[in-house]
Amino acid sequence: MNLHKHRLIASCLLAAAVTLAALAISASAAAPLKITNCNKTASRPRLLTLTCGDGNTVLKGLSWSSFGGATAQAKGTFVTNTCKPNCAQGKDVSYPVSVKASASKKCKGGVRVYEKVALTFTARKPGSSIPRNWKLGCPI
Repeated sequence: MNLHKHRLIASCLLAAAVTLAALAISASAAAPLKITNCNKTASRPRLLTLTCGDGNTVLKGLSWSSFGGATAQAKGTFVTNTCKPNCAQGKDVSYPVSVKASASKKCKGGVRVYEKVALTFTARKPGSSIPRNWKLGCPI
């Protein structure tokens, strides 16, 4: 094989390697992780509604220490309506929380979201009827 053919083969192999590397980089950076906030997705939201139908349970004042990796971490306030004697007359109660979002899921249009949110109550703790784990899923 002459020198020209060796150079041609080497050039083709190099071009293929560069193309594969570019495809791998673009695939990994294609869809940054977001979190579902009812019908929308957001990055590092300050307010996250957990009960979209009535809006009676939210996370407020969220301050994210990490977001976009395998997990996301935040601190904020869990606020829920007591709904006693009914939701219209109920009172809002608040609890400081640490929030951990995890379990990425691919949704329509290539959007990737955190599917699970786990709450750790950091001071005053609510009764056992308040869920500690929430599943958000994809936006509608």
